[in-house]
Amino acid sequence: MKRFLLLLLPATALLASCSKTTEEQAKLAVQDFVRTRASDPSNYFPEKFRFRAYTKRDSLLYLADMARINNLPAPPAPTPKDSVRIGTLVHHSYRDQMRNGVMVQDSGEFVARANGTVRSLVAESLRRKRLAGK
Repeated sequence: MKRFLLLLLPATALLASCSKTTEEQAKLAVQDFVRTRASDPSNYFPEKFRFRAYTKRDSLLYLADMARINNLPAPPAPTPKDSVRIGTLVHHSYRDQMRNGVMVQDSGEFVARANGTVRSLVAESLRRKRLAGK
């Protein structure tokens, strides 16, 4: 029995070390999301990634910005309990080579959730410009 436990312990440690971090999972999910929307999936070249926890509060503030931009009623204001993490905000820059050979530099902001779903957001810089014009 002792030998079994001695063999089981390293195997368990190995399996635990193979699991991906939240950021690695978010990165893979965003890469897959962008690759499937590129002009040609083989011409997608990922570059930089920046990560930040994304909370329900962040989501409500984003929805409030979008409501103001579109002249719609605002969602409810965030409360202290809305600080629960609901995903990872990923700022991602990449290159996309078009079918005619032209290379395009692009970037985006995405929210990757733990279940692997990814949602594209309007970039904060664009939201600020649109809000300033209101």
